[in-house]
Amino acid sequence: SLNPPILGDLGGFNVANETSQTTSKSLSIKYLRKLKTQHSGLNFWSTTILSRLLLLPMYPGDDVWRYLWEGYIQTLGFSPYHLPPNATELIPYHTEWWSLINHPTVSAIYPPVAQLGFRMLALIDLKVWLFKIAFILADLLICWLLSRRFGYHQAIFYAWNPLVIYSFAGGAHYDSWFVFPLVAAWLVFDRKTESLRQTEITEIEEKLEIGTVAEKSSFPNPLMSSSDHSLTWWHWIASALLVGISMAVKWMSLPILGFLTWQAFRKVGVKLAIVVLLCGFLPFGITALQFCSSGECPLIPTGSVFVSHGRSAELIPYIVSEYWEPSRWVNWIYAFPLGLTVSWLILRSRNFQQFTEWYFFSLLILSPIIHAWYFTWIIPFAVPYRNLGVRLVSISAFIYFVLQHRMALGNYSWYLTPQERWCLWLPFVLGWLWTHYRNPNVALNQNSD
Repeated sequence: SLNPPILGDLGGFNVANETSQTTSKSLSIKYLRKLKTQHSGLNFWSTTILSRLLLLPMYPGDDVWRYLWEGYIQTLGFSPYHLPPNATELIPYHTEWWSLINHPTVSAIYPPVAQLGFRMLALIDLKVWLFKIAFILADLLICWLLSRRFGYHQAIFYAWNPLVIYSFAGGAHYDSWFVFPLVAAWLVFDRKTESLRQTEITEIEEKLEIGTVAEKSSFPNPLMSSSDHSLTWWHWIASALLVGISMAVKWMSLPILGFLTWQAFRKVGVKLAIVVLLCGFLPFGITALQFCSSGECPLIPTGSVFVSHGRSAELIPYIVSEYWEPSRWVNWIYAFPLGLTVSWLILRSRNFQQFTEWYFFSLLILSPIIHAWYFTWIIPFAVPYRNLGVRLVSISAFIYFVLQHRMALGNYSWYLTPQERWCLWLPFVLGWLWTHYRNPNVALNQNSD
């Protein structure tokens, strides 16, 4: 008669024991995961920072001399938009490195927020290393944002990328100032779907490790869903301001503001769309005022040869010029296919990351002027799916530097041979197509909502 209660007690004890073991195992896994994360973080940041410090003494690209010059003359009260480096008014202020400035007959092409940054650095000191550190800091902030959102392992795709490390720490190109606010805008705008994705991945990994879920359990991919409807006005405004800052550092962010405006109109209404548009232009408008006088704001030297028909390592414009020679002398014609592509992407893209990645891909293959560091624009947005084309071009883009090598030897033609051009571009294009063929989730689709 005592057996049932004893068995009952033992059964209760077994259940409690199993629960205790499962809890202990779960806590142990979380503790080990924390230690592993700390170790990964140490490896990630030590390699990321050291790789950039090693390139700090490297001789920079020639763009940095223009950054220094344009910041310098602003401290003297001159506008870089009104006076090119070779202006007679500026002769008394020539520095020992003045002859290293590229395109001395062309006035400034960098937008006003970039000019503000150059001026602030010039007020501190006219040193290349100071400008490099400013670009590296923005670069490291991108690494931090990506590591927080996607984890250290995923963020390596950007942080340890050789083209990224060279472009900002070695070449001293200011493009990290352009990319950083853009990445921040992306992670603010797509934050809900991204956070949900990371939470679900973490939960399933924990269940796999404690054996409470099958190895091949499937789970949704929120990253590929459209941007969340429940974004607050703060998220919309913050995203627009960040894109606006990026646009006022480099003009290429303008279509991304168009995407945000369309999303605001479609999901909320006209009022929010107007607010987003105004917030996007606010950083540019405020910083451009100081360069405007007598009703003129000459912020783009449209009359220069460099802008009108300059060419550099281009892809589609090169192919077109092989069959239509007159196209070689007009760059504006490529605004039409780019505009059509952007319009199509705005209508088809489901989130910020998807639009931006495809937009930069289209811009790069259509642009008449390409420099190796331009490919760094797309690298952060390829982190979620580790796009093969972006990985490959991070190496093949270094072919571009044969142009600078030839120029140092006295050959100023600035043309890649057909073999060099295809070696640079084919890995990017074929790898891009392969990634989207192998992973249908990355393909463009209609908005799912």
